[in-house]
Amino acid sequence: MDAFALPVMPKIVTEPGESGLFIRGRHRAFIKIQDGCRYRCTFCIVTVARGAERSRQEADIIDEINKLSQQGIQEIVLTGVHVGGYGSDLDNSTLYSLVQRVLAETDIPRVRFASVEPWDLPDNFFTLFSDSRLMPHMHLPIQSGADSVLRRMARRCKTAEFTALLEQARRDVPDFNVTTDIIVGFPGETEAEWAETLAYVEQTGFGHIHIFTYSAREGTKAARLENQVPEPVRKQRSQSLHELAEKLKQDWLQRQLGRSVDVLWERRREEGNQVFYSGYTPNYCKVVAKTDTSIDLENRITPVRLRVLDEESAALQGELL
Repeated sequence: MDAFALPVMPKIVTEPGESGLFIRGRHRAFIKIQDGCRYRCTFCIVTVARGAERSRQEADIIDEINKLSQQGIQEIVLTGVHVGGYGSDLDNSTLYSLVQRVLAETDIPRVRFASVEPWDLPDNFFTLFSDSRLMPHMHLPIQSGADSVLRRMARRCKTAEFTALLEQARRDVPDFNVTTDIIVGFPGETEAEWAETLAYVEQTGFGHIHIFTYSAREGTKAARLENQVPEPVRKQRSQSLHELAEKLKQDWLQRQLGRSVDVLWERRREEGNQVFYSGYTPNYCKVVAKTDTSIDLENRITPVRLRVLDEESAALQGELL
């Protein structure tokens, strides 16, 4: 199963290592920087379960990252329930200031974000990516491509604003990969609204899409909305979006071919006298490379040239440099 694939809405949002956004291992660590959320998206139960926003002190986070770096961790992922809300309960702390300190006061080779709400990012946010240790990939959940559905969800971002944000990211950060969430069959979603979403997704293009088939969560406003979409319709729409998402993903991976990039090698598999390593590029494309048994790449970052796309596994084949 794809590391991103989740078929239905989870009962409660968890840390990304648990939800499948990234893969855990001795090469990657998850740093929880905050908990709770102050927003009230109508489909989400997190605000009830997790309560008000609570942020860790920047110094504590820096200390944890430095300790992990000394243990050999190559990559950290900044996680939380509402990552972009980091610092809302602290004086003079924001996600931007935290990342500045992480890049200035630690030697960790790679820094990533878990899911970040698009409306939380200030205009200068993407200047942070001038430091190559900040990986050019973000998971920015849009949830729907129809503004009328976004209003019923109580989302704080319109499609035009989301498009402008992505255009800025892609302009300012080379090879920037944007992945997202879409909820299929939200209450009241009409055929016209669904067509808007499909058109928006195709026009925008994403490296991967988490597709959640809507299911009511007791205690949420959405569960009380009228015009719940019938299950067969939800399933059909989900299938249509999966097909489009796969096409967009293949198009994105094809555009990576021929590039030379660094890969963090995470897993080893042996077949006879050959060894296959898999890992991820800075913009989170999976790469597989073949070596012999005398070479140990696990938890190392080395350059490869991306040669071939295996469409069945959605992995790029890399030639070691």
